[in-house]
Amino acid sequence: MPLTIVIDPGHGGADPGAMGFDLKEKDLNLKICKRIVSELLCYQCTVKLTRKNDSSLSLEARAKLANSLNADFFLSIHINSGGGTGFESYVYRQPAELTVRYRSAIHSEVVAYLSQHGVMDRGRKSAGFAVLRLTKMPAVLLENLFIDNRRDVHLLTDEPFIAGLSHSIALGIAKALSLPLKDNPWDPEWEIEQLLADKIINTPKTPDSQASWGETATTLNRLRGVSPPSATWNPEEEISLLLKDNIINTPRQPGDQLLWGEFATALNRLRGREVTSGPWDPVAEINALLADRLLFSPRDTSAPVLWGEFATVLNRYR
Repeated sequence: MPLTIVIDPGHGGADPGAMGFDLKEKDLNLKICKRIVSELLCYQCTVKLTRKNDSSLSLEARAKLANSLNADFFLSIHINSGGGTGFESYVYRQPAELTVRYRSAIHSEVVAYLSQHGVMDRGRKSAGFAVLRLTKMPAVLLENLFIDNRRDVHLLTDEPFIAGLSHSIALGIAKALSLPLKDNPWDPEWEIEQLLADKIINTPKTPDSQASWGETATTLNRLRGVSPPSATWNPEEEISLLLKDNIINTPRQPGDQLLWGEFATALNRLRGREVTSGPWDPVAEINALLADRLLFSPRDTSAPVLWGEFATVLNRYR
């Protein structure tokens, strides 16, 4: 039976957590946690988030959720503050041997990655944090750099760095829990279902159907929190919103096919990823998705984007 892992994005809702340089800890925590979930999809395990959006959740409720699921492992993600720098991990006081072993595997994997970026290892520590005290399974809390340190924030706002950090955490979890890989980790139907469940899209799609610009514009607008421009679906207006906000530079017809070079460019602009300051380079735009682990295999810039692929990339991003 697959192991159950609960990933906890610290803070949320009315509790922003630590703040610095116009950033809120709760937002970074959620971003990293969602990326960890995406990285764990290739393993035979069940992964649950304590929160999937910017919602308030008590410490007790987080532990209660993990306990109710009889989870095999609990990981809480945080960003530090207080004028320091670096990474540290926590377990509860006098932890069980299994907890120590799990923490050791994760800590080692993360530090191996962070050392490539000159990030200091602040050590393996223990504390009485509620989510560590109230959970009945092995539990670890990670403090990933400092939100009030300029150099750390430079890394925390860098997409490739976040991708690598999330990957290292997920890899540490997989090694700690000896998670086997799935025979076929990609499940495009599941990816589309996640967009439906979170109301990013409203109607089911077939994974091998081609995405159009009207659908793409609508999906990207919902993803970036822009409300529908009309009571009834108006794809022309949805495209106009992308043009107005410089997500795309040239008009599109709603029925036009979405091609990989165009999709990569629009998504990079949506996430503030500056790929090149020169002429448009669709190959570089796709390579940026690969570098940031939003895409795992190269694509032809002029190939049409299929809905299963479209949903998968968006889920990895969000």
